[in-house]
Amino acid sequence: MNKIVITGSTGVIGRRAVHELLAAGHRVTGVTRSARGRERLERLGARAVEADVFDEASLRRAFDGADAVVNLLTHVPSADRMADPSSWEENDRVRTEASAAIARAAQSARVQRLVQESIAFVYADGGDAWLDEDAPVAGGGVTTTALTAERNARELFEGDTVVLRFGLFMGPDSGSTRAALEAARGGASIAVGPPGAYRPTLWLDDAAAAIAAALRAPAGTYNVADADPPTNAEIDAALAAAVGVQALRPRAPQDGPLARSQRVSSRRLRDASGWAPRMRAGTEIWGPAHRIAA
Repeated sequence: MNKIVITGSTGVIGRRAVHELLAAGHRVTGVTRSARGRERLERLGARAVEADVFDEASLRRAFDGADAVVNLLTHVPSADRMADPSSWEENDRVRTEASAAIARAAQSARVQRLVQESIAFVYADGGDAWLDEDAPVAGGGVTTTALTAERNARELFEGDTVVLRFGLFMGPDSGSTRAALEAARGGASIAVGPPGAYRPTLWLDDAAAAIAAALRAPAGTYNVADADPPTNAEIDAALAAAVGVQALRPRAPQDGPLARSQRVSSRRLRDASGWAPRMRAGTEIWGPAHRIAA
C-alpha cells in the first residue's frame, strides 16, 4: 500500500489525510479539477491529477498504478442551509453517483484496496447501549445516501473494501463546530436530540489518522469516533463553560438521525490497527489548549 490516490483530497479531512499519509511514507496523489486544488496539494507535497469524479473513464486513468483509493468526497452544505433538503442534493449525488463511478474505476484499474468514507449516524437509536458495527442501521435523512455509498464500495469493487463510519467532525475548520460555538456565545444549544442522547464525535486529526490505519486493517466496516462518546448534555456543559455562560438553552425536540442516541464503539478499529483517538473531541476541544473557543 505505497501508492495512494485520494478523491476529496482538498477538503477538511482530505488535506489532513494527505499530510498523514505522506508522513507515513506513502506516495500520495490527490484528484482535483481546479488550479487552486492542484496548488494546495503540491504545497503539501502530494502529486495532483485531474479527473471528473462522475466519469469512470477519467477516474480509471487517475487510478492507474495505485495500490489503494481513498474516497473522501462529500459536499456538505453550510450550517445555515442544512435545514433545507434541497441543499443536500449535491452531497447525495456525490454519495450515490460518484461513489459508484469510483468503485467501478478502482476495480477496472485493479486497485487492491478501496477506502470509503461514511458516517456513524446511520445506526438506529441505541439508548445507553454500546453500538458496534453489527448494530442495526436505520438510515433516513442525509444518512440514506451514506449507506448507498457503502453498498457501492462493497458491491462494485472486488478487492479489499474498508468502510469508515466517522463521527461528527470537530475542529477549527469544521462548520458544525463553528456553528455550535457561535450559538453557545448567544446562550443556545444546537443539539438536535435530548440531553441524555449520546453523540459520536471525532477530532479532525484523529479522523486523518484513522484513514492511515485503514490501509493496514483487514477489510471490513469500522466505526471511527471518540472512545467514550459524550452526551448532548456533556457537550453543552463544556461549551457553556468555554464561553462563560451558566447553561445553554435547549432546542425544541426534533426527529431524524442526528436526534438518535448513538453510543458508538470504535473498539474494532483499535483492535485491528492500533488506532485510537487522542482526545475526547466532543468535550475537550473547547478549552484554551485547542483554541476553539478563542
